[in-house]
Amino acid sequence: MSSLIAMGAGGAATVTTMYLYVGIRGKNKIKVDDDQVPYWAFGIGLLSANAGTAFQQLSGIGQQLGASFEGNAALGDWQTGATAALLTIAVFGLKPRPWKDALFGAIAPSLYAAAGGFWAIPASVLSGLINSFIG
Repeated sequence: MSSLIAMGAGGAATVTTMYLYVGIRGKNKIKVDDDQVPYWAFGIGLLSANAGTAFQQLSGIGQQLGASFEGNAALGDWQTGATAALLTIAVFGLKPRPWKDALFGAIAPSLYAAAGGFWAIPASVLSGLINSFIG
């Protein structure tokens, strides 16, 4: 055994997704409050970076979101860090909504990594810690 919890990235991403789905519904023993959804989804996004092809689409969504703003001439000089800031404001500045926070939280790690600099720090540090546990 090379890790503390031998799940693998794909297994951990699937388990975390199921936990979030069951917990959001609120009709089961597992409860996930609306304000906790972005954190769970961020974890799913981190795990998906190293998971199989079923989860690889999440990073593509983040990259497409950044590219759509960057390619818009009406916005002028737009960098990926501005998209990361916009996404962060949408998650933490608006009223918690599970559908919005799950989507934005899951695509945030890939967008933060693409932005680089300050934005990449949470994704890279947490990804390293999580992957050392689930290996």
